[in-house]
Amino acid sequence: MSRTSRLLLIALICTTALIMAGLGSYAVWSRSNQGVVLGSVTVSGVSLEGLERSEAEAVLSEMESRQGQAVIEIVVNGEPSTVTASEFGYSLNIGELVDRAMRNEREGSFVTRWRRWLRSPWDDPVPLVLVPTATINQALVEDFVRDLDQQHGTRPIEGTLEFVNGRPAPTYPSPGWLLDSSEADVEIRAAALNGGGTVRLNTVLVEPDTDIEQITAAVEVVEQWISAPVVLKDPDSEAELVFTAQEIADATIFSFDLNRSPSVRLGIDRRLVTRKVSAINDQVGTPPVNAYYEIDENDQVIIHPSETGIGIDADAVGALLETLAGGSERQGVLTKVAGTQPHVTTEDIENLGIRHLVSQYTTYHDCCAPRVANIQLFADRVNDALVPPGETFSLNRHVGERTEEDGFLEAGTLLRGELIDTVGGGVSQFATTFYNAVFWGGYEDITHKTHSFHFSRYPEGIEATINWPEVDLVFRNDSPSHVLIRTEYTDTSITVKFFGDNDGRIVIGRWRDGEGRLRIVAQGGPQARVVSAMISERTDEREPPEPLYRANPELAPGEAEELQTARVGWTVRVTRTVKQGEETSNRIWTVRYIPRQEIVEMHPCLMAYLTEAGVLAPPEDEGTGPGAGAGAGEAPADGEEVVCPEPEEEDVAPVLPEELTDRFPELLPEEEGQLPIEEENGQGPIEEEEGQEQAPVDDTEQEGQSSPSQG
Repeated sequence: MSRTSRLLLIALICTTALIMAGLGSYAVWSRSNQGVVLGSVTVSGVSLEGLERSEAEAVLSEMESRQGQAVIEIVVNGEPSTVTASEFGYSLNIGELVDRAMRNEREGSFVTRWRRWLRSPWDDPVPLVLVPTATINQALVEDFVRDLDQQHGTRPIEGTLEFVNGRPAPTYPSPGWLLDSSEADVEIRAAALNGGGTVRLNTVLVEPDTDIEQITAAVEVVEQWISAPVVLKDPDSEAELVFTAQEIADATIFSFDLNRSPSVRLGIDRRLVTRKVSAINDQVGTPPVNAYYEIDENDQVIIHPSETGIGIDADAVGALLETLAGGSERQGVLTKVAGTQPHVTTEDIENLGIRHLVSQYTTYHDCCAPRVANIQLFADRVNDALVPPGETFSLNRHVGERTEEDGFLEAGTLLRGELIDTVGGGVSQFATTFYNAVFWGGYEDITHKTHSFHFSRYPEGIEATINWPEVDLVFRNDSPSHVLIRTEYTDTSITVKFFGDNDGRIVIGRWRDGEGRLRIVAQGGPQARVVSAMISERTDEREPPEPLYRANPELAPGEAEELQTARVGWTVRVTRTVKQGEETSNRIWTVRYIPRQEIVEMHPCLMAYLTEAGVLAPPEDEGTGPGAGAGAGEAPADGEEVVCPEPEEEDVAPVLPEELTDRFPELLPEEEGQLPIEEENGQGPIEEEEGQEQAPVDDTEQEGQSSPSQG
């Protein structure tokens, strides 16, 4: 390698070393000055050079606070007051200024920045002068000017008119003095941003938008409106409709707006017109007639059509009243209109779909008992009930609780296997009659309960009981028409009728003296629901329990009374078939009648005798009914002690009542072989000789002796 080449190589190496050293030094310098402001940076004469970001922000915040204390003098009509710029939200763009300062000497490429760094020992840096931007909250300035206006100004009063207690109450206009604020916010803003100053403001006269003539004219309109009565007369009669001035004032609907013409608008509340018209409508016109249906004595459904009426046209009367009240003429003619519609139209009645009698059922009872009064009162409550299509009907919900206040009496109610008197008892006969109308009419049975015992006055299996509030009878009207329920009764019978539409089919049934009859009055059309039923043979027969004997001190001594007869229990199955067109449905109910226990009441003394004789078990402490468990000598329910008489002779038993002789034959007196024979003419009985048997006596009469009777 030549000398020249070696020198060139050495120079290249040295140059490279210098460049690398320079780059390394720049990198070290950059890292050490990474978070500070580089170069000469000033803001309003304040230097930021060498400051970290947080330090620069603190310096500028102090500047902002100092400038925000600039005092602004506000003079209104010669009265001064002072505020500071900070009260208007004075602020500087500190964030933008610091961001710009931090970018100084850091802009350009790496080489450009490095070269600038290399020249920095010999070249003075170019100073960066930043100008801050100050802002204030314009809304705060506007609020301040508004406060000045309220403090120093007086707003003009606009004219208006109100209607108070039926009289016009005018407010007449007057001028005011308001702050001339057209440039106020601009001047205050400039003073706040320029470091304070003085702003001079004045108030100026402001006229209202309304004038006195407008309000005066409005008052005249209202005064005319309520100045006198308005009278409307019927040309065909002497009837007239008078609206007094006070009534007009009380019913006036008032509004006022000077931006429209006319500024006053008056009207009449139509409720006044309706009330006044209703009071004389019957004198002037013909009222409409509501449609209604009637069931005649042959159970035919007759629809009486509705009729339109002729009456006063309330709308026309209201309009005429407003016209006359606003003018000088205060009398007019009543307007009548034909075609006033009734509340219930013929179409309304026809839409109920009640066409004919669908089902009817009658049961019979003895006359005049308290239960009969309950049945008839219950029937009155149900009469004329209307069941819409798809709706359910509950007897308990419709009639409610049976109380003495509502007229119900005490009568027998089956309770825990025994008939006990309760208020409203006996109405199960109505429930059975009602249920049969549901059953044979083909309506849906939602719920029903049969009696625990079987009573011959009700159809076996097809019967129902009811009690408040648990035991109910509910059916659903699953037909397309309404169902009208009618009830009828006599002293000895109760009848329930269902009217609706079963395509003309009519079924009438009855149950009397243990026998029933079902009669098809009309077969009906192809869409009629045809109901048939089958009662199975009795199964699962069960014997009644042993008789129940109870003491009752209210009975006469030696008297016994059978309250309830014994009867076996059994089970039957009831099958109802409903056929409509091609569709057939079946429903089966299993009805179980429990055995009925015989219940006998007797006087406590007789009860005690039978107990001591061993033919009755001793009474228990707690019985199953009234008087149960009361023995001889025990106090009856009313607290009086029962004293049993002693027999006149020993070993002489009390005489058994006829009702008990068949039950306890072992207590009857033993019969002797032959009754004593009394002789005529004072002859005593013929005594048997000891050890001899008496010979039979024939039927031949013997002198001085009568024929004996067989014991």
